[in-house]
Amino acid sequence: MAPVGTIVATPNFPTGVVIAGKRIVVLANGAARTQSLSVYDAATLAPAGSVVAFPKAVLAGKAGGAGKLLVDHQDFFQGLATGPHDMVYAAGGAADDVLAISLAGGTPRLVRRYDLAFQAFPRTQYPYLYQGIHHRDVHKPAGLSADRAAHPRYFYPSAVAVAGDYAYVTGLLANSLARIDLATGKTVYLNVGAYPNALAFTDHGKVLVVSLWGDNAIALVDPARMTRIATVAVGPRLTGASVAAGLHPIALAARQGRPHVYVALANGDRVVEVNTATRRVMRVISTLPYPGAASGSYPDGLALRGRRLFVTNAGNDDVMTIDTASGVMRGLTPTGWYPTALAADRGALYVVAGKGLGSGPNLAHQWVGTMMHGLLQRIPRHQDGAALASGSIAALGDDGFLPAQRAALARRNARLAAMLRRHVKTVVFILRENKTFDEEFGRYSGIGRWADPRLDLYDGRELPNLYRMAGHGALFVDFDADGEVTAQGHQWTTAASDSDFVQRSWAAYYSNRGLQGNPGWTQPLADPAKDNDPDDPFADAIDLAKLKRPATNPWISYPNGRFLFDDLARHNVRFENFGEFIARDRAGAVRPGLIADTDAGYPGWDRMLLDTTRAAVVTRWIAAHRDDLPRFIYVWLPDDHTAGSNPCYYTPDYYVANNDRATGAIVAALSHTRAWRHMAVFVTEDDAQSGADHIDAHRSFLVAYGPWVKPGVVQTRRYSQVNVMRTIEAVLGVPPLSQWDQNAAVIGGIWASHPDDAPYVTQPIGVPPTVNQGTCPIDKTLRRTAGETGHLLTPGFVAAHGKAASLAPAYLYNPTALLKVSGAEQMKQEWIASKGAASYRRVMAYLARYAAAHGAPLGSFQARD
Repeated sequence: MAPVGTIVATPNFPTGVVIAGKRIVVLANGAARTQSLSVYDAATLAPAGSVVAFPKAVLAGKAGGAGKLLVDHQDFFQGLATGPHDMVYAAGGAADDVLAISLAGGTPRLVRRYDLAFQAFPRTQYPYLYQGIHHRDVHKPAGLSADRAAHPRYFYPSAVAVAGDYAYVTGLLANSLARIDLATGKTVYLNVGAYPNALAFTDHGKVLVVSLWGDNAIALVDPARMTRIATVAVGPRLTGASVAAGLHPIALAARQGRPHVYVALANGDRVVEVNTATRRVMRVISTLPYPGAASGSYPDGLALRGRRLFVTNAGNDDVMTIDTASGVMRGLTPTGWYPTALAADRGALYVVAGKGLGSGPNLAHQWVGTMMHGLLQRIPRHQDGAALASGSIAALGDDGFLPAQRAALARRNARLAAMLRRHVKTVVFILRENKTFDEEFGRYSGIGRWADPRLDLYDGRELPNLYRMAGHGALFVDFDADGEVTAQGHQWTTAASDSDFVQRSWAAYYSNRGLQGNPGWTQPLADPAKDNDPDDPFADAIDLAKLKRPATNPWISYPNGRFLFDDLARHNVRFENFGEFIARDRAGAVRPGLIADTDAGYPGWDRMLLDTTRAAVVTRWIAAHRDDLPRFIYVWLPDDHTAGSNPCYYTPDYYVANNDRATGAIVAALSHTRAWRHMAVFVTEDDAQSGADHIDAHRSFLVAYGPWVKPGVVQTRRYSQVNVMRTIEAVLGVPPLSQWDQNAAVIGGIWASHPDDAPYVTQPIGVPPTVNQGTCPIDKTLRRTAGETGHLLTPGFVAAHGKAASLAPAYLYNPTALLKVSGAEQMKQEWIASKGAASYRRVMAYLARYAAAHGAPLGSFQARD
């Protein structure tokens, strides 16, 4: 990245920016403990005040400091607007309110909170089921309005627009628009459609346009009467049976005095111009970086000034300038990582980028999900002509999109793909959970500067199989996870992308701010109407419409190209999926063609079921199909996530060792099949959020193993998860899913000229089964007992085994044992449980010294919440 202009850091993951006179206001709603509004001088970007929102009460006596306003029981989510008299209005997300903030006098001042309430929507309207969680007690301060207290569900404000005496607010989880009388607080609601997001006024304020994130459409509203005028399609019309991913109308920009509005379709890589008077799409403008590009530009922010329309392309890290008269792109301007919003005045563009300048090493007690500062960028408006031309070359070159770059890559990939297709016919991908490179290979010998033994938590004692495969295969020492957390990681490993919805929403549900997790879950699948397994009452349903309990409808989270499993099915390539989620239609049903190649009963996320149990499922299947394996096998083994230091669960050392044993057992079983001679196995992690790493917070590992992999290779070329995807596609002969795998190099430098198809011998587990210390209630004891034999603790198990028949329902299996703690807490718990508190204190002291010696802030080195 090479962002131009003036840049300053902002709090984690900014998603909103507005111009307020001579000041710029930025809204940041990352997964951190606090969220914020930051005020900057428009000319210099010097800090000029802030509003810090605490989800819980501010500690008594805690001073805000000069220019800082502290607000308790508050969150933010995306929406930001200005009003008369130096007023700024911010959408409160899980706080279910709109904050009115005065900037008069220099120090932000809270003027009023406008409470909002959930509104029911028709069961025939996507997402068909409420997609939030219930109000948290911490969001219920004394004096909470009776209306809001009576509605435990969230309206979830996500966008604000102010006109005259009213503020208009979209309710993401209520499919509703609210109109608030700013003087009295009186509120009127209107159902507008699925996941309403952005707002813009057209035709002299007579029409209010609402983008519908969960539909390929916008809603037109009469703001005076608060009635819906029409819904205008901006893409293919959707039904519950729709399979294709949505286009995600996300941002709006209206032409002053005219009935025209521009709509950014983040998941469709285009901007459409709509005439709201005729209710027709007038023009479609592509934001793809070159002809024939796959999806992934993610246009997610718009600003209009004169004859120029400015578009932030989150996926390409640039701002695209478009001539509104011709619809022609005039050039690109480089930004920071993942630009999310922008604003324009006569003199400059102001752009915010969610991930700033990236991560770097993570040596402090941090979490990769929140360690990256955001970025505010001021770009002078006089940059036109030559400046745009040079900016275009820089932006395209940074992404590897210049014609010469793409041609050279295509030639190299073609040569490697031809070689691989001669020798490799079957690919096996084994995915594990959350480890950095140093966390598992810090003591690995013979790799020099690529390892830091002081950051190593597990080694050959816990990982004899991984180390053996690395030594007899290829170890990638500069390998990155492309996302920060599991919600992203499982999309990057199956789609070579994650959608704008996932990028913008994961922080809210990881930090318990009202949203349910949307990308889909790694749980067994069961049809409640036919084969609901009484031994797993929490299995996901094949068809969500038949489920008799609340569920997440994940369709809105899907990237444009959907997933590798869909790609394989479209091209008639057989596969077998053990544990990874598969895509649904818009109503929530899994297509039969995908179920046929998925082990629907594979054990899902449960820390009391060990990976050796999962491996037994896989190896039994391999034995039954040893002479007729499909060309692609995907296996998820989650136990190296561990349960930290939680009492009654196994120790981190044992979970990691058990996970390693399971990995070895699967590879050994594969090595006794007919397909082994022409097989490649890849082993990696979904993300790198649980440990420290001295090179980069995104660095994990990749191990490649198989007859055609050279033994003992240490691959120092930089690769990431999308390179693995591109290599799988090259072997199987299927097209790329996104711009990232389309422009990724097929993995090279590790392939042998002759195969060694000796079978793999599983290394014995070197850690005895031990349990964390602490008081162990009966529910956990019995759950662990059931898990030892591959069962869940259910009434069926209790009855069959004659134990504790009167056990209270509250003690039966409960999926809340997912233990989704932050990476910082996970590292702390694992380190103390594995090596003790004294060792943890020593490693943290070392991290602090390392950061100081390298002149880097602690925030550069390890992910923190």
